[in-house]
Amino acid sequence: MKGKFIVIEGGLGCGKTTQINLLKKKLKKWEFYREPGGTKFGESVRDAVQGLNNYLVDEFAAFLAYSSSRANLIRGVIIPKLEKGKNIILDRYWFSTYTYQSIGGVSKKEIEQISKIATGNLLPDLVIFYDLDPKIGIQRKKGSKDADRYDIKEIDFHKKVRKNYKELSKKFSKIWVTINAEKTIEEIHEETFRILKEKKII
Repeated sequence: MKGKFIVIEGGLGCGKTTQINLLKKKLKKWEFYREPGGTKFGESVRDAVQGLNNYLVDEFAAFLAYSSSRANLIRGVIIPKLEKGKNIILDRYWFSTYTYQSIGGVSKKEIEQISKIATGNLLPDLVIFYDLDPKIGIQRKKGSKDADRYDIKEIDFHKKVRKNYKELSKKFSKIWVTINAEKTIEEIHEETFRILKEKKII
């Protein structure tokens, strides 16, 4: 790929969205997308599966829905843009599916296999993971107007999310960087930018 592909990951209340918004101000020529979403189809999937709706969404159904949204975004938008030399930052990737849906009983092996098919086996040049103690994350998220059906789950769920992310950090150690999200917004932003420079991304 001619363009650079960066993925931002993190659990509840880690400040991921805040950091992405700060990057948008500096990386004016970069393109930014989110998962699930990024396309009209993907945003519809996001609302149907992730919103605080009053109907049951089986975790395997959620996994397949996210995978279809992902295939549409990655194959239809991101890969063609990377091939043309566009630089892209993506808010979440299939690592989130591995982390969240596996807690609901979906096989991690199946998630990895199907996710690779959905994305044409596209891996990012770098994954930046904002790591935060779930207790702090829950406190930060209290009263938030953008909470989804995963955000409102009990602390044990979020502890498992963090554990799964740490598992991924070992599986993908060559492209994975972890940042302590307990620091101030400014400190985290400075560290994020420093890493992007050290890795020769920017």
